[in-house]
Amino acid sequence: MQSVHSLVRGVCVFTVAFVCASSAIAQDKKKGDVKPYEEVVTKDAASDPGVFLVHRIDDRILYEIPAAELGHDFLWLVQIAGTQAGSGYGGTPAAERIVRFELRDDKVLLRDVRYSVRADTKDSIKNAIEAISIAPIIALFPVKAWGKDKAPVIDVTDVFKGDITEFSARAAFNAQGADPSKSFIESIKSFPENIETKVLMTYRVNKGGFDFETESWGPPQTALTALIHHSMVRLPLQPMKPRKYDSRVGFFTVGFLDYASQEQGVERVNYVNRWRLEKRDKNAAVSEPVKPIVYFVGREVPDKWKPWVKKGIESWQPVFEAAGFRNAILAKDAPSPQEDPDWDAEDARYSSIRWMPSIVENAYGPHVHDPRTGEILEADIQIFHNVLKLARDWYFVQASPNDERAQTMPLPDDLLGELLAYIVAHEVGHTLGFPTT
Repeated sequence: MQSVHSLVRGVCVFTVAFVCASSAIAQDKKKGDVKPYEEVVTKDAASDPGVFLVHRIDDRILYEIPAAELGHDFLWLVQIAGTQAGSGYGGTPAAERIVRFELRDDKVLLRDVRYSVRADTKDSIKNAIEAISIAPIIALFPVKAWGKDKAPVIDVTDVFKGDITEFSARAAFNAQGADPSKSFIESIKSFPENIETKVLMTYRVNKGGFDFETESWGPPQTALTALIHHSMVRLPLQPMKPRKYDSRVGFFTVGFLDYASQEQGVERVNYVNRWRLEKRDKNAAVSEPVKPIVYFVGREVPDKWKPWVKKGIESWQPVFEAAGFRNAILAKDAPSPQEDPDWDAEDARYSSIRWMPSIVENAYGPHVHDPRTGEILEADIQIFHNVLKLARDWYFVQASPNDERAQTMPLPDDLLGELLAYIVAHEVGHTLGFPTT
């Protein structure tokens, strides 16, 4: 007769074997979630090569991420590209952050990267900084298939239609949330350093009553639809050499806490925000830059004001020439759709002057910079239509006693054009990194 001990041991062995077999089945099922490439990226996919290989199948978007791009920092910008009157303006920024895609087994993590605390040193203090610098995981994507050279293929549709807080524009509309069933991906394009996506997003709102923008009463409104533009741009692989801020010279700055400082304590370091200008001829006193600063005059800028907008932009040329750069800043007309169907003012590769149909009497010049170094990467200046009224009224009050041209209304176009050029030059100054110009 088999002993009780042997019997129990046999049951234990059987149990272990059963558990192992169950685990193996679970593992096989887990591996089965990753399908053959051709079953995921089907023949119906419209594929667009670029920094990532982007596939579109109906209303689904797949990213095929080259292994070399995993772990790189990307700047993710969200802008309002279009909406209805009284609900914002095209070109208005809605969100901005640094992200990084990381592979973890058969999942890709999208992480929120921050540079507010640093210790660029070999000293052991670096370990302490790493312990408090864990990047939050914004989203997790199961790998659907493996592409060439082990490139993970992931479905990112919900990033654009799911209204993830980190990339949402709903705050700009004071909306309660998004309605994915009434939202559609309009277009997506992959370029060598960036991916541009436009989404027709519908938000749940509670609006009605008097609209101060249109100066009219509106009916109750529960839905608002806007065109939202996402730009994801790879940050420079070779960061620009930063320049420390000197309080004697006014600059916008990007700051961080430096725990590797030689000061006796934590040092607050500020780098100035500036464009990367490098001389083409390093030995010349004055040289053209390797890459000039280019501002495109938006397609929507009224034709008669375009020459004055350009004048305002290029009025900065003598300043740069005094600093050793000839033709450092240029104004160009935005190409027509026929000339360049891929050009887009919301594309984060381009700086532009945008014209806003609004009764607001103002203009503003924000810029986007690399948080690691302060390098200004692009800028989109917003000119509200009624800034013309502001310029007219100010000049009439201040200068009409001494300028006959300002003693009758309307002001001559050439005079108002000069005033507009001044306003543009002022806003360009902000986008060059100067708080006051």
